[in-house]
Amino acid sequence: MNKIALLTIAVVSLALFVLPNTISMFIGQHTFEAGVQCQKCHAAEYAELYGAPTIDVHKRAANNANYTTFLSVGGIEYYPSNSTISTINSNKWVWDGTWDGGNGTWEHGSEHKLVSLDFNGNGEIEGAELCHLCHNASLFGIEGAHAVTVRVCDDDRCHGNRNHTYLGAATGLFANPSTTEYVVTAGYNISRENVHQSFYLNLSNQSSTYPAGHPYGILDPCGNARGHELSRGYWTCVGCHSEVETDVILNPHPVYNHSDTNATPQRYW
Repeated sequence: MNKIALLTIAVVSLALFVLPNTISMFIGQHTFEAGVQCQKCHAAEYAELYGAPTIDVHKRAANNANYTTFLSVGGIEYYPSNSTISTINSNKWVWDGTWDGGNGTWEHGSEHKLVSLDFNGNGEIEGAELCHLCHNASLFGIEGAHAVTVRVCDDDRCHGNRNHTYLGAATGLFANPSTTEYVVTAGYNISRENVHQSFYLNLSNQSSTYPAGHPYGILDPCGNARGHELSRGYWTCVGCHSEVETDVILNPHPVYNHSDTNATPQRYW
């Protein structure tokens, strides 16, 4: 076999190995493992996230394993009297603080869950761990794969919307429920007799580019869906809770020179 044939085989072999990963980078077929460093490909988004004024509160939410478990199982209510999470399909997840050596988990029959985004186990949410709060599919009811999804601000179990505010009945999962209540019901509140109402409802009637689907089964359509996509209602949140840096140069108009009595008459600016 001559050198050209060998070189051709080598190039084709390399293409078959590299091409799928190259294509996936540009058509969105990501995989989302716990240790992935999102900032390698999304440096601008990562910088914007960590420069946002809401970074600390979202870190605290991501570091609350009870809340992330609530997301993962599709909870609709939390009963503090018996430490039970109720889901849309009537499953009951009960807290058991004695299972697994006393660490505690949420249990449903023989299933045990305590979903943590603190992958390196240092007690903090840092680096790309925070990205998982809004983009890890397993927290969106999609099991068996590490695919990427998009969870927007007015998700049913984040800040709520005009149709669902599931976490509003589950503020006991947080350390300070009284200071959390208005945060998790924000979408519901601004959709009713609020100065932002018309803005929010108008955007809620428009579709975004993000698929909505039925993350926790056919019985649980997204409350912020518009057709088959999520609505643009979350733009209302982003409009007030994000920062945009701009460089502006103001060029003032020339003014009439009153000190020169012989100046040519002209209009004032």
